Amino acid sequence: MSENPFEVFKEDMENEEVYLRVNAIHRVRIICTLIGVDQIKSQLIPYLDSLLNKDEDEVLFAMAEELGNIAEIIPNQSSCLLNLLEKLTTFDETLVREQAVKSISIICQFLSDLEIVNVIVPMWLRLAQNDTYFTCRISAINLMSPIYARAGTQKDIMRLQFVELCKEEALMVRRAVASKIGEIAQYMDKSHVIGELLQAVKELCHDQQDSVRLSCSESLMRITQILNYNEIKAFILPLIILQAEDKSWKVRMALAQIFADLAIAVGKDIADYQLLPICLNLLKDTQSDVRVMGVKSLLKFIKFISPEKLNLIVPNLQILSEDSFSQVKQNVCEVIGLIANLLPKEYCQNKLQKCLFDLMSDENTEVRRNAIKCVGIFVMAIGFEQLNQFIPYLKKSMNDPKWRVRKETIQTIIQLALQIKQLDTFTQQLEEVFLFFLRDRAAEVRSTGLSQLSELISVYKQEWALSNFLQKCVEILEKDNGFFFRINALYAIQQISFAVENYQVEKRLWPIVQKYLKDPIPNIRFVSLKVAKSLLKKIENQDVLIQIKQFINEMLDDPDRDVKFYVQEALQY
Repeated sequence: MSENPFEVFKEDMENEEVYLRVNAIHRVRIICTLIGVDQIKSQLIPYLDSLLNKDEDEVLFAMAEELGNIAEIIPNQSSCLLNLLEKLTTFDETLVREQAVKSISIICQFLSDLEIVNVIVPMWLRLAQNDTYFTCRISAINLMSPIYARAGTQKDIMRLQFVELCKEEALMVRRAVASKIGEIAQYMDKSHVIGELLQAVKELCHDQQDSVRLSCSESLMRITQILNYNEIKAFILPLIILQAEDKSWKVRMALAQIFADLAIAVGKDIADYQLLPICLNLLKDTQSDVRVMGVKSLLKFIKFISPEKLNLIVPNLQILSEDSFSQVKQNVCEVIGLIANLLPKEYCQNKLQKCLFDLMSDENTEVRRNAIKCVGIFVMAIGFEQLNQFIPYLKKSMNDPKWRVRKETIQTIIQLALQIKQLDTFTQQLEEVFLFFLRDRAAEVRSTGLSQLSELISVYKQEWALSNFLQKCVEILEKDNGFFFRINALYAIQQISFAVENYQVEKRLWPIVQKYLKDPIPNIRFVSLKVAKSLLKKIENQDVLIQIKQFINEMLDDPDRDVKFYVQEALQY
């Protein structure tokens, strides 16, 4: 085997396995650092050129990528790579072409403006004027943005050639133009955009192929960013209306998807007066995917609507809350929560509360989850005095067959409890539902309730924790047959110990835990030991500490090895 790095590389490239040749290509930058610029020009580039028409697309993609990396190694000589990359921009495989364009863009960063004008622009024109391969013209469109700003005196030639590309017969070229024209407009003077590009955009929006019209939505938004109020009304708004009424649902969906960003681009005045009716029509679209995107965009679009017009959205939300497509209803829940903070309380209660109740009982799990998540926001918006109307639905949700729904319910209950901060309201309305988590079948729900228990105790104080809540834990420990629930009750007592005063730990909690250190079930015994260890940290009375340690010490002969392990841990404290 040769010791020459380039010869070793050539040997690797003769391997029959494609993935090994790809790996070899990815090592070529290391070869370049070893052989120097002269050998790169005289040996490596001609060799890579010889591979173009006989190697796999995966290898060519790797080559296009690594040529950009080589450019960073030889920045002052990187133009020697352009001929090879120009050939790669003509290939049928889209990924190869796009990567070649990216590598040419990297090389452009190392070239002077004069080199851009004398080397890159002529290359771009060759690609743009190539009548044989439409792939060349697509690559020229993708290269337009990084080159045009530095094209100097050649800008006019490039711009006129680009306008010609906008009129292409080849569908793939028109599609590329439609997707890139908005980006290219950012680099042009506004006069050229209005005088030359807008007519091209208009024609693309009327194109017979829906895939071309589909690609126009993003470009419309980007062009809007460089126009003023009157120009938007005159040139862009008619095209937005055209897309909103397009016969292809995919085009309407593409518009719905960017609708909120479009509102940002056109500004609040146009959004409020001209875009709102279009948005409402998208929410009523016959195609479910359009409605889904419309509702998603509505979450951002709402902030552009004046308060007096918000009530126009509510009838649509009422209809959408009964939509046959579950994804529509999922997003409606979020909108209800958001809009509740913007509309009068009584109006929300009269118009949207029933929708929320229906969504909480929907047959789809994700709809129920999103509706429950919205309840906390909605109740806070309309006032806690309305909470009692939601309690039956929250109880039903805590008995839902899906644990994710129950988890969302316990999180909502805790959220409400932390916001209310009124002990009477909490104990009379929320506490009963909250306590469901102690006996929940799913560990995730039980741990969710436990994780925020200390926060609840900090709000409702140890008087609540040591009365109602502790009593419930003791009841489960004494009467429940399910040891998972009893373990959960022990961990709840541990959480109580973190939040109450030290003397209460000694007086109220230790006697309970002590009792279950002798439980017949090993799992209960070792969890009791873990809790007892945490209680030791809060007990200051030395006599009680000695008593606890003696009690634990007696468990060293426990028949269960896990219990013995936790006995040793507890005694080390």
